[in-house]
Amino acid sequence: MKKIGLVIILVMLMVLPSAAQVTWGVRGGLAYSSLVQKIDNNYPSGARFGFSVAGVAQIPLYKRLSLQPEVAFVHQGGNYLSKISDGEVLDPAYPKTKCNYYSILVPVNLVYTFQFTDVYFSVMAGPAVDFSLFGKMRTKNVDTDIVFGKSGEADLQTFDLGVNLGLQVEYSNFFFSVSALCGTLDRRTSKHDGESSLYQNNVTFSLGYYFRK
Repeated sequence: MKKIGLVIILVMLMVLPSAAQVTWGVRGGLAYSSLVQKIDNNYPSGARFGFSVAGVAQIPLYKRLSLQPEVAFVHQGGNYLSKISDGEVLDPAYPKTKCNYYSILVPVNLVYTFQFTDVYFSVMAGPAVDFSLFGKMRTKNVDTDIVFGKSGEADLQTFDLGVNLGLQVEYSNFFFSVSALCGTLDRRTSKHDGESSLYQNNVTFSLGYYFRK
């Protein structure tokens, strides 16, 4: 805990002198999300389309480096097979469970930016925290509410911790970005015998605007 506290203090000391130079922005776009199953050495997935809208802040750190936190409202999910036959092989005869739900996603990216004429190119990477709010799942054409964090049920965990990677192109305050988020925590609240781990992944394409002077 002491080490974590020290890291937070150091980050604050780096950020506070640049606080007056913070640039705010907004973005919105299409999210292609999937629930990925980990079965032996295979990672089958079932995907769906959703959306992502966010508020963005750019905090300069040093020369071309900046910190870019976001607070996003995301519609995500996917589908998966909840039963596996003997030998760790997916049983295609078993119906898929389809999930769609809404989350608050908070990525904190370290950004490196370089300029070519009037265009700014950025690469970014960092951790992201996912807090799931509400949603539904469908199995055998029966819809049920997802009760996040309820152990012992066919529901999903409330929290996820992901790794975010992205690219961004900015021109005249407008920008286009693409980012890929890989969840690192098993989203199942509980697993029965033969069931696999389940991870949430997203790829998001966005258009946005920075409120620069």
